[in-house]
Amino acid sequence: MSKIDFQKELNSEQYRAVTAPDGPHLILAGAGSGKTRTLVYRVAYLIEQGVKPEKILLLTFTNKAANEMMSRVAELLHWQDKNKLPIWGGTFHSIANRLLRFYGAKIGIQNNFNILDEDDAKSLLKNIISEFFGHLAANRRPNASLAKELISFSINSRISLAEALEIKFSEWQNFLELFEKVAAEYQKRKKLSNVLDFDDLLLYWKILTEDSEMQKIFDQKWQYVLVDEYQDTNTLQAEIIFNLSKNHQNILVVGDDAQSIYSFRAANIQNILDFPKVFPRATVYKLETNYRSTPEILALANEIIALNTNQFAKNLQAILTSYVKPELIALENNLREAKWIADRIEALIAEGVPAIEIVVLFRASHHSQSLEMELNRRGIAYQMRGGLRFFDRAHIKDILAWLKVLTNTKDEVAWARILNLYPGIGPATAQKIYAQVSGLESLENIDQVAFNLGSKAQTSWQQISQVMTSLFRQQKANPAELIRMLIKEYQEYLTAQYPDYRQRSEDLEQLAIFSSSYQDLNAFLSEITLQEKFNADDGHDQEAIILSTIHQAKGLEWQAVFLMNLTNKSLPHPLAVSETEQEEERRLFYVAVTRAKKHLYLTYPMSQFSYDGYKSLTASPFVSQLATTFLNYNHLARSTMTTESDDTEYSFEDTAGDFWEEDTKHPRQKIKPGDFLPDIEDW
Repeated sequence: MSKIDFQKELNSEQYRAVTAPDGPHLILAGAGSGKTRTLVYRVAYLIEQGVKPEKILLLTFTNKAANEMMSRVAELLHWQDKNKLPIWGGTFHSIANRLLRFYGAKIGIQNNFNILDEDDAKSLLKNIISEFFGHLAANRRPNASLAKELISFSINSRISLAEALEIKFSEWQNFLELFEKVAAEYQKRKKLSNVLDFDDLLLYWKILTEDSEMQKIFDQKWQYVLVDEYQDTNTLQAEIIFNLSKNHQNILVVGDDAQSIYSFRAANIQNILDFPKVFPRATVYKLETNYRSTPEILALANEIIALNTNQFAKNLQAILTSYVKPELIALENNLREAKWIADRIEALIAEGVPAIEIVVLFRASHHSQSLEMELNRRGIAYQMRGGLRFFDRAHIKDILAWLKVLTNTKDEVAWARILNLYPGIGPATAQKIYAQVSGLESLENIDQVAFNLGSKAQTSWQQISQVMTSLFRQQKANPAELIRMLIKEYQEYLTAQYPDYRQRSEDLEQLAIFSSSYQDLNAFLSEITLQEKFNADDGHDQEAIILSTIHQAKGLEWQAVFLMNLTNKSLPHPLAVSETEQEEERRLFYVAVTRAKKHLYLTYPMSQFSYDGYKSLTASPFVSQLATTFLNYNHLARSTMTTESDDTEYSFEDTAGDFWEEDTKHPRQKIKPGDFLPDIEDW
């Protein structure tokens, strides 16, 4: 086998890291700096130095990453059989599974255990919850997903259930004792059934590493441990890695603290920041040569992340030639922002940029709603990454079902969706109710409709009929008012059923805001139906642009990136108040910016249409902290703002030719033009 010319194949930064001597090493791999290449060549280097492949453990976070690295190692070393590689490589969970099959008996784990997938785990938890929360109505009990996420966060963060509950779901703190009983019973039943869930795999592997006899076995089994994406490790994983490496000290981890954005999944940035403290002999290497983005984009990225204090300082340098500065665009409101982005997307495609090389990123999924509407109107195909399209989401459909019944009492699908939300009403009972209510001309006397139902179903029907009666009495109100009334009824169910109820509540608020521009309920529902038709016609085989949350975009890249809705109400997230949380939000901004290769557009609306008028917004503080030298700034509307209270309605007069379309259905009051925004130098 021919030797690899490492010095020729790698840049100087990568070469120093790849050829590092034995001992602990931290490789800080900046965005687009060839992290995977460095890790793959490190494995090849060790083997060329005489290390037996089976003495190397390579840990990753996804099967895709593991397969890619193993395949590239095999190709680099000219191994013929890529299905039988001698290296121990894979995800944390897959390696844990293999080890527990061999050594689990040492700690009381039978080697024929089954693994619970997420659905199976939730099914078991659902039964346990019904026992301990039986005094609550079925639709008011915590959902199995919520309980699973709580228990998982506690285990992976190595904190008590009480601490996890306070961090994740503080609204449920009064039920701590019940959650503790649920967690204990869940563990007991898994043990009796000889099953493990994904968290158990890591937990029992960690317990194995603490056994003195097993420590000696592991020390002999692996002489070198390599870990990818170390900034995403949780506390439990970091403890495993330390126990595997503390004796021989041949631990090499690769990651970027500037891209640590998953604390909500229990990822702990301190693992990478404290690595030199945990391994005092550690050498730190920096990969700062970026192969992805233009110098202008990297200059902005460096400026953004430099404002964080709890980090390793890095300065990304571009290989690509100079291009254009990123643009910051302020738009009149969220609807105009959507139109501007759609215009620019069409222009980029016309210029030859492939649609699949264009992405629109946002902090939270509900931020995409206005843009989705605009793309659908224009017939621009798009793929939604990391979630459903706005009007396909279950909680959105739940609220819309009530409104559909209000306008059409014969809508069987809408009735079925509503009835399914309430305890005691199964398919047969739902059909029985529908058979009678579908004959009504309106909801006016629905509270007088009587059924012979069981006690639970009867209580639920009374609640449903009360809401229907209230809807009927307010049916001439603005759709937004009806939606907000329904949100109050729905909130308890939402909190109980979904771990991400806060995000879903924000979705519902956006639905109310969107509906505010309609005075007629039928017109509003017709618009929604047309959106669903567009969605149905949009096949996956079409070339489409990408819409994605920033979290889902990590590790990916596009020629053109739009980062929208960069307001003071969205980034940082309003709930991120501590310095630690603020720094993670800024890292999220940094991750978004470093996805771009050539074109980068930062946009934000100066106002948002609400149920009681336009509400003023300002740019994200992360944007306002940036120096003008890194951005081309363009605010397309200049208007003054008159205020009489904190809740003043705002209106705008166009000063940019005929850029704004006249809204004849909802005319705006004209006011004196002027500078609505301060000059960027004053921010």
